[in-house]
Amino acid sequence: MDDQEKILAPLRKFRHTAVGLALLITLLVAGVTFPFHRIAAHGVLLGGFAGVLGFWIIAVRLQKLALKPQQNVKFAALTMTGWRFALYGVVLYRAYMLDPEGHTGLLGAMGGIMVIRFVLIYLGLTGIDLKSKKSGTTAELDR
Repeated sequence: MDDQEKILAPLRKFRHTAVGLALLITLLVAGVTFPFHRIAAHGVLLGGFAGVLGFWIIAVRLQKLALKPQQNVKFAALTMTGWRFALYGVVLYRAYMLDPEGHTGLLGAMGGIMVIRFVLIYLGLTGIDLKSKKSGTTAELDR
């Protein structure tokens, strides 16, 4: 395993764990919400998928730039953040148009977008993505 792979492997594992967990939670919340309010469930799905897509795009882009000069990373992060916010704007507008009077679609989409944030905080606090499958201990990164 070369140096580049040692750096990128934990990033890749974190990204896959975060996306999988966020999609699972999004589908569970939408499934629980669906019998009570279909528009809110639709909004949760729209927001959840937009949040995961926004995270995935930024994570893949920054992973490619992890070994490049620092000024390139800052520019890419700002550019991709702009695209992510544009995606969120389109999704929130679409969710608003599902129910302009009750705003349940919009509220569901806002909650769906926040799912990935909560998953990232959870993974950051627990370090579950760093657990080794063999020993069950936290994997140590070579520095």
